[in-house]
Amino acid sequence: MEEIKEFFAKQDRFAKLLGFHIESIEEGSSTVSTTIKEEHLNGADVVHGGFLFSLADFAFAIASNSKNNLSLGISANIIFQKAKSGGKLFAKARELSDGKKIATYEVCISDEKDNTVATFIGTVYRKGINII
Repeated sequence: MEEIKEFFAKQDRFAKLLGFHIESIEEGSSTVSTTIKEEHLNGADVVHGGFLFSLADFAFAIASNSKNNLSLGISANIIFQKAKSGGKLFAKARELSDGKKIATYEVCISDEKDNTVATFIGTVYRKGINII
């Protein structure tokens, strides 16, 4: 798992720009964290939906690629459940189904008090190519 962690920490430049940190990786799951900053807020002074989607998408990418089989998103949906203006966020991804070519994951974004902020469901297509 360390090689997968290193791959994403170095190769995903957008996640690095947004300040996402990989907390843990296991086969089929991952946890990513970030701290909300002023530049992550929208006009209503709450975390921008695009920022939350990107956080969930990064955890989704790590979990779906944790088996060293290049997996690319083909569908994703997010439900925003709680507005946040500050603090720390955690995105925990877990595998729901794993087929030969198609797999589905759920990502729960929560705050430091374990309140659910958003729920994301994503599906990947497995390319059959090693990423490391």
